[in-house]
Amino acid sequence: MRFLLALIGRLPEGIAYGLARLLYMLLFHVFRYRRAVVQDNLTHAFPDASPAALREMERNAYRHLCNLAVEVLRAPYLPRAFFEQRVTLRNPELLKDATDNYERQAIILLIHQGNWEWLLHGAMAQLPISVDPVYKSLHSEFWNDYMLHARSRFGATPMTIETIGREVIRGRRKKRIIVMLADQAGPKHGGYWTRFLHRPAVFFRGADKLAQALELPVLFARCHTPSRGHYEVEFQPLSLPPHEQSDAILPAYVAAAEAAIRDDPARYLWTNRRWKKVPPEGVVVANGDHHPDIDDPIQVNQPSSRL
Repeated sequence: MRFLLALIGRLPEGIAYGLARLLYMLLFHVFRYRRAVVQDNLTHAFPDASPAALREMERNAYRHLCNLAVEVLRAPYLPRAFFEQRVTLRNPELLKDATDNYERQAIILLIHQGNWEWLLHGAMAQLPISVDPVYKSLHSEFWNDYMLHARSRFGATPMTIETIGREVIRGRRKKRIIVMLADQAGPKHGGYWTRFLHRPAVFFRGADKLAQALELPVLFARCHTPSRGHYEVEFQPLSLPPHEQSDAILPAYVAAAEAAIRDDPARYLWTNRRWKKVPPEGVVVANGDHHPDIDDPIQVNQPSSRL
């Protein structure tokens, strides 16, 4: 397996994207990989879209997924200079100001859009501070070790979602950026329930709690894809200390995530079963300002003492 991955990872770019086109044909037309999941997700996220528009979104989403797969496999074999050229930081001055010229920590929240793995490498290659990702351990030991090795390139220190609380508190004086892909499904009990793309969804509270406890600025990193294999990062402030309201960070994140997805739906990871959990009995899902068209007058969020 490692030999095959190394072979794919070292392919020239043109051949790699040719392989991605073949992979698209197999996943989309032959194996129909999670197509029912993607169609269901898109239908709920874009209820006013025509069937033709939804079909085009679906095709483009699978094309991007296959391009993403070969890009991720190539990442361990590409030099730092490559990521400096392919990942553009649109407004790094915003991050610089939020961190007092990179002298303090900050939290950056992303979504599964564009190529989040290349964004990590591009940031590490260009920023004068460590960019440490938080990851959820994979069930496969092989793939977990493979991704951990890949994400550790250029000096990044990945942290698991299970240990993030104590690791950040213990290393609170370290100069670093803490990066979280925060659109993953959180715990059913104790998570932050809200409406996300017209359906109830639960989010982890870790970013909110860490920011509150350590007075860290929180930014959203929006990924733009001007062309295949080229990515741009636009930083947006979500909440800066002192945080005035305890439940302000996650609603701001969800709003930013929805805006990014609606602007470029084809490059979001629709194969994820993001909405498989249902709210526990007695929990009323938060409405949120990002859904003015939904009439849920009550907001109840379960408290949690865990990060």
